[in-house]
Amino acid sequence: MRIRELSLRPFRNFASIHLPIEADRTLIFGPNGRGKSNILEAISYLSIGKSVRGAKDQQAVPHDGDYFDIRASCEDGRHAQKMRIFFGKKEGKKAFLDDNPLARVSDILGHFRTVHFSPEDVSLVLRFPAQRRRILDILISQSSAAYLRDLQHYQRVLNQRNHLLRTAKRSALRTISDQVIDPWDMQLAELGARIRSRRIAALGLLSGPFEQFYARFSPGGEKAAIDYKGHRSQETDDLETALADELKRKRLQELQAGHTLCGPHRDDVSFVLDGQSAEIYASEGQLKTILIAWKLAEGRYLEQQCGQQPVILLDDVFSELDHHRIGVLLEIIDEFEQVVVTTPQRPETRLVESFEQICLEK
Repeated sequence: MRIRELSLRPFRNFASIHLPIEADRTLIFGPNGRGKSNILEAISYLSIGKSVRGAKDQQAVPHDGDYFDIRASCEDGRHAQKMRIFFGKKEGKKAFLDDNPLARVSDILGHFRTVHFSPEDVSLVLRFPAQRRRILDILISQSSAAYLRDLQHYQRVLNQRNHLLRTAKRSALRTISDQVIDPWDMQLAELGARIRSRRIAALGLLSGPFEQFYARFSPGGEKAAIDYKGHRSQETDDLETALADELKRKRLQELQAGHTLCGPHRDDVSFVLDGQSAEIYASEGQLKTILIAWKLAEGRYLEQQCGQQPVILLDDVFSELDHHRIGVLLEIIDEFEQVVVTTPQRPETRLVESFEQICLEK
C-alpha cells in the first residue's frame, strides 16, 4: 500500500495544505514548527483512526477552529482508494472509505497500514511500560480486527471490575461476594489470556528482525533483545487458568487498592541490551537505535501478517545518528516500498539523492 496524495483542511497548524506524494522515497524538510511532524501524524491517523502520539482528537483541531479533516488517496498496485478522517467538536469523529461512512472509526484499521517513528517516543516509550504496551497493541491491531475487539472488550470489563473494587473500598468491605465478582473474573481471564497469547506470539515474530536490525546498526557487536514480562502465566501453557488463579490470589490486595492488580494491562514489554535492562543502562543513542530497530521490525511483521508492506514514517530520524548509522538506515530504507522522512535541515544531496524533496520553509 502506498499513499499518493494528502490533503489537510485543516489539521493542527495547517489551515489547508495539499501534498502530492508521488515518489516511493519522500523527504519533507523545513525549520522546526512548520508542521513536519503533523503531516506524519495525519498520515498515521488514516491507519489507526487516532493520534499515534496519544493526543486527544480535540488537540489536533487548529486554534479557534471547530474541526479537522484529513483526506488521502492510496493505492496497492491494483486498486486506488480514497480515505478520510473527520473530527468535529459537535459532530464527533467519522471515518470514510471511498466517500462511504464506516459504522465505527475503528473499522478503518486494516485498510492502510503505517509504522511511525518519532524522537519523542525514545523517552516516552522506552521508559514507560504503558507506552510500550500501547505500541505493541497498535501494531497487532493493524493486522487483526479480532485482537482490537478483544482489547476493547477487555477494557470495558476491566472498568466494570474496577468500579466494583472501588465501591467496595469506599464501603470499607473486607470481602466481596463471589457471585458478584466471579463473572467479571471469568471474562477478564478469558479475554486477558487471548490478549497475552497474541502479544507473546507477535513478539516471537518480531524478535528475529529486531535483533537483526539492531545488529546492523551496532558496529561494536552489541546484542539487543525483547522480553515480555510481568506475569506468572508464562510458566504454563494455560494462560486463562493462570490469570484466573492470579485474580483470586490477589483479591484481598485489590480490595485494599480499589483496582485490578493483574492482567495484560499490567504486563510489560522490555528491551535488553547485552543482557542488561536497556531502560536503565542504555545511552540515549542506544535507546534511539533500539526504537528504530523496533519500528523497522514492525514493518516486517505487518508485511508477514498482511501480505503488504506498510508505509514507513520516520520523523526527524537522522538527528543524533552518526554517519555510520545514517548510512545503515538509508540502506534499510531501500528494502521498503514507501518511506516518508522528515528532517529540520536540508541534508547532503548525496545521502538523499533518491528522495523526492518537499520543502516547508514557506
